[in-house]
Amino acid sequence: MSGNSSEKKKFDSKVFAYIAGGAVLGGIAGYVISKVGIKKITEFLKEKEVIPKNISRIIDDFDFKSFTSKNIDDDIKDIMDE
Repeated sequence: MSGNSSEKKKFDSKVFAYIAGGAVLGGIAGYVISKVGIKKITEFLKEKEVIPKNISRIIDDFDFKSFTSKNIDDDIKDIMDE
């Protein structure tokens, strides 16, 4: 057997940095959403036209408490139209 097989492969430490960074950003985003409120954030994004109109119609029809759409057929039509 050669000496290469006994050597352990090094794991790139950048992977841990990416995971930790993603966790921190996700935590910050979750905190902001819980303090401001998802409805206020979506209203702001729709007002600034960050969200396209067909998606904003879906958001208007979406029930955030049950995480379901009130009328799925109309939502599919809206997506397919644009």
